[in-house]
Amino acid sequence: MKVSATTISICLTLSLWCGGCSREEPPPVQKIKEVRPIKIPAPEKAETSVPDEEEKAKTGVKEGEDVKTAAAEERALTRPETDERKKETAVEEVTAYYIVEEGDSLSGIAAGEDVYEDSLKWPILYRLNKDKLGKLQLGKGFPDRELAEGVRLKISTPDEIKENLERRPHNVWVVNVLSATTSGEIIPAAIRLINNGYLVYITRAKVKGKDWMRLRVGFFKDRTESDTEAKKIMTMLNLVNSWVSKIGEEEFEEFGGY
Repeated sequence: MKVSATTISICLTLSLWCGGCSREEPPPVQKIKEVRPIKIPAPEKAETSVPDEEEKAKTGVKEGEDVKTAAAEERALTRPETDERKKETAVEEVTAYYIVEEGDSLSGIAAGEDVYEDSLKWPILYRLNKDKLGKLQLGKGFPDRELAEGVRLKISTPDEIKENLERRPHNVWVVNVLSATTSGEIIPAAIRLINNGYLVYITRAKVKGKDWMRLRVGFFKDRTESDTEAKKIMTMLNLVNSWVSKIGEEEFEEFGGY
């Protein structure tokens, strides 16, 4: 059977139309919105001078020590007065003073509970303060004479006494310069000996029921040394009855630290 060209053309057209109607169109492509996190910039650090390795090697600063050094320098700059006050306090701790009040005398100060607790220890005060007391009128009544108010007198500290005792543990020989029942003839001799560099002290003694004062010079390591100094002292003071002796532990502990 012969099929005409017209018939074939119509069939092809219908076939193509039906096929186009049955094909599903692809779903529209959804655009996905890209969400990017917002980066907050870190706060800028203060610029600091960081020494390189070569510079650290030259200065001897190890890694990590530069921060400590900077902190220390900052403290030093912000508190200079504090360090000065500490230094001044340290000086006051190692040096003790007594401020003279109205009516004070050398023997009275020496007798004070916060000083030496013995009026006969006035030679110690005189020796420590010759630069201030040496210009005063010296004589028999000198230790009991009223001093000018406000004068600053140096006194021995417990540490100084302890150090002196440890420095001369075996120097227990002394020269007994004078013995007297009153201080009249002892005072001028004591002042003269102190001015010539001797360590002078006055001790008490009771002989046959009578009270005596003994002016002594110490502290020597043996009899030979004390004999030599005794001769010098007798010549200086024009004396003939001085003698040397070895003192006991109690007397040394009381006077040897000054």
